[in-house]
Amino acid sequence: MPKLYFVIFIIIVLSVYGGMHWFVYQRIASGLALTAGQRLALKLFMLAGALSFFLAEFLSRQKPIILLRFIGSIWLGIMAIALAFLLLETLLSWLFPGSRHSLLLGALIIISLVSGISIFNAQRVPVVRKIEVPIRNLPAPLAGFSIVHLSDLHLGNLTSIDRLRWIVSRVNSLKPNLICVTGDVLDRDICQGQDYCQLLLQLKAIHGVVAVTGNHEFYAGLDLFMEMARRSNWRVLRNQTWSIDGKLDIIGLDDDAGKSFKFPGPDLTGALRSTRANVPKILLYHRPQGFAQAVKQGIDLQLSGHTHAGQIPPMDFLVWLIYKYPSGLYRLGQSHIYTSAGTGTWGPPMRFLSRSEIVELTLVRE
Repeated sequence: MPKLYFVIFIIIVLSVYGGMHWFVYQRIASGLALTAGQRLALKLFMLAGALSFFLAEFLSRQKPIILLRFIGSIWLGIMAIALAFLLLETLLSWLFPGSRHSLLLGALIIISLVSGISIFNAQRVPVVRKIEVPIRNLPAPLAGFSIVHLSDLHLGNLTSIDRLRWIVSRVNSLKPNLICVTGDVLDRDICQGQDYCQLLLQLKAIHGVVAVTGNHEFYAGLDLFMEMARRSNWRVLRNQTWSIDGKLDIIGLDDDAGKSFKFPGPDLTGALRSTRANVPKILLYHRPQGFAQAVKQGIDLQLSGHTHAGQIPPMDFLVWLIYKYPSGLYRLGQSHIYTSAGTGTWGPPMRFLSRSEIVELTLVRE
């Protein structure tokens, strides 16, 4: 049965991918009234772009080919952006049929601009966001306690060693009390060579690095993540609580994807059993979900990621539509949740309305 599910999955993916390309081709070819020769050239161009993504994915399983993978991922992102704006163009052309040519030209210009901005924006180094978070019952000695929040690094995808080196250096320059990593650290085995794990080992904070799983830890292989964490001297919390000097509780939950791999999944109630009343509680949970219930159970601050702030159209719109806490800081009662837009990117290395980020949260007394 698993093989059957895999075959069905591949058929669905290929159908969606092919349908997306066919739709974009048809809108351009018919809207611009291309000649037979021009249509053939467009078909060949789009076929080469479509194959670049699959070729990069296939060859990278043997040996990563960064340039080809970058081109293939960029192509996928451009097609997603094109699909979003050409669907809008289709609707407007249906309402104003006499303006179809102008609407299509306008859509192509917008697609080009959005794609160019998104490529440029994603190549910029992560911005450092500094935020103060009021915490009830915060002991006076912990006022000013600083947490650097990293999420969704997706190492092994397209994050270069030089970019990771910059991230580690920038984090260390903040001299945090604690570094929290909320999942999706890796997409493959990054410790085959020494460079990535050696860099992660260099992350420094007074109380070290604490991390939780994301969905990609299970996709890549939980054993790979745990080995990486061991070699990098990270503390991993899997439905567990870690108390810092008895004055601050850090609670870490497993990601929901674990349930598909015969793991229990997140268990906040179980993780809270070893906590104490009147001690501030910080929850690390990859997905920005369950915050209302977490507040009822005494959580003062939840740190999450997963959404990437959508990265590009139409995903940025869908993320803001689906998630109540899609990106940034939110408050519910006396508690807060911060959803990171991600320190890295996944899929297309593109960002339109967001930036990759390193978040420095300073705890202050309520």
